[in-house]
Amino acid sequence: MIIVNYDENPKNSIFYISALLYNYLINTCSEFESAYRYFINNILRNDLMFYYSLDWLFLLNKIKRIEKGLIICA
Repeated sequence: MIIVNYDENPKNSIFYISALLYNYLINTCSEFESAYRYFINNILRNDLMFYYSLDWLFLLNKIKRIEKGLIICA
């Protein structure tokens, strides 16, 4: 899977997928496990893209990890 894929399907890009995950997190500020389940069931069935999305949001300073398994919105 290509991280940035503007030509074929922009909805498969890390930017779009991360935005969907961020929308969920900003409304719930949930734990890692529930965010993972939501991502796999509702956004994309791809573990690697889930971790890429979390990394991208962390690099943008949109989320933080304060304790083991807890994700909060910055």
